[in-house]
Amino acid sequence: MIMLKVAVVGLNETGERYMQHLLSMEQTEIVGIYDVQPEVASEWAQRCGCPTFGSYEALEAALPSNAVLVCIGLSFDSHKPYILQALTSGRHVIARMPAAVDVADVQEMLDTAEASGSQLLFSHPERFYYHNVDLRKRIKAGAIGNIGMINVKRYCPYPTSASPQYESDTDGVHWTGGLNGETLEGIKGGALFHLALHDIDLLRWTVGEVANVYAMRTATEYLDYVLVTLKFENGAIANIEAYWGYPGGYTSAVEFAGSKGVIRYDSRKTNGLYIHKAADMRSAQPTKAEFSPSFRQPERDELVQLLSCIRDGSKPLMTAEDACETLKVVIAAEQSLRTGQPVERSSASADSFINGEVGGGGDYA
Repeated sequence: MIMLKVAVVGLNETGERYMQHLLSMEQTEIVGIYDVQPEVASEWAQRCGCPTFGSYEALEAALPSNAVLVCIGLSFDSHKPYILQALTSGRHVIARMPAAVDVADVQEMLDTAEASGSQLLFSHPERFYYHNVDLRKRIKAGAIGNIGMINVKRYCPYPTSASPQYESDTDGVHWTGGLNGETLEGIKGGALFHLALHDIDLLRWTVGEVANVYAMRTATEYLDYVLVTLKFENGAIANIEAYWGYPGGYTSAVEFAGSKGVIRYDSRKTNGLYIHKAADMRSAQPTKAEFSPSFRQPERDELVQLLSCIRDGSKPLMTAEDACETLKVVIAAEQSLRTGQPVERSSASADSFINGEVGGGGDYA
C-alpha cells in the first residue's frame, strides 16, 4: 500500500479528532500542521513529530509535492483560499462537505481541481454511521415499500463557548448568521446550515432528488429552530426539524413511513432501530432489528475510504455532485425562509449565502 503524506489545516474540535484518526493509520504520515492558534498546532506537532508553520503559505511552500491537504477543521466560509491554493499547486484535498456556502465557490474549486488534475474529496461521515447505512439498506431492499412520509429530528444543545449574532427590532429577535466563539468554529447559517444540511444529504442519498422546499424558522437569543419540508421528485414528503439550543442532550431521530410499513431510528433509545411491518400493525410489538454494537468509528472509516480514493482513483461515497446538489437544497430552504414561499430546487439562486444573507425571513419568536 502506498504511504500517503498528509498536511492538516485547522485544529478545532473536529480537526483534532481527525488528527487522532490519521495518527492511527499505518500507511499515513503527517508532514505538516497549520492552525490560527500556534500553541494548539505546536502541541499536536510534538505528538506526531512533524513541523508546524506560522502561515498557510509557509506550510504550502515546505510540503512535498505529493502531500495531501486535509482541510476539515475549519468553518465552511474559510475553506476556499486554502483549498484553491492547494488545488492550484496540484495537491489532492479532503474537505468538509460542502466546503463553501455558495454553489459558485464549490464549482470554482471543482473547476480548479479538474484543471490541475487534482482530486477534491468531500467528507460527510453521516453516510458512514451504521444506523444510517442500515436504514438505507433496508429501505432500498423494499422493507417498507414505497416511501410516502419521512419525519426527521436533529436537536443540539446551544454551544456554551459561542456568542450569538442577532439583531433586535420591533418585530422580535432576528438570527443574522450564526455563532462565533474562541473554541467553536465560525458558524454561518445556524441550524439550517449546520444541522439540517446533514439530514438533507442523507435523505437525498436514501430517497432521491428533491423537487421543492419550504422552510420556517424561529429564533431567539439562545435558540435557532428550523422546520424544512422537502417534496421529492418521486412524491415522498419529508419534514426536518433542526433545533439549536435544545435543553437536553444531542438527539437524532428519523421515521420513514412506506406502503408496507414503518421504520424508525431514535438515538435516545438503547435499541434504536425498529421496523413496523404493515402485516403486524394489529400487534403492539414492533419487529426489532438486531445488530451488534461496533467499536469502529464512522469518521475514521470515511477517512480511510477517502485516502484509498486518492491512492487508487476509486469513486468516493460522497461525490462532488452530491455536495453541490445538497447545497442547492439548503440554498432553496434559505430562500424560502426569506420569501415565505416554496422554492423549486432548480431555481435556487447560487448567491444566497453571500454577504451573510442568512436567515433573514421566516417565523420569529
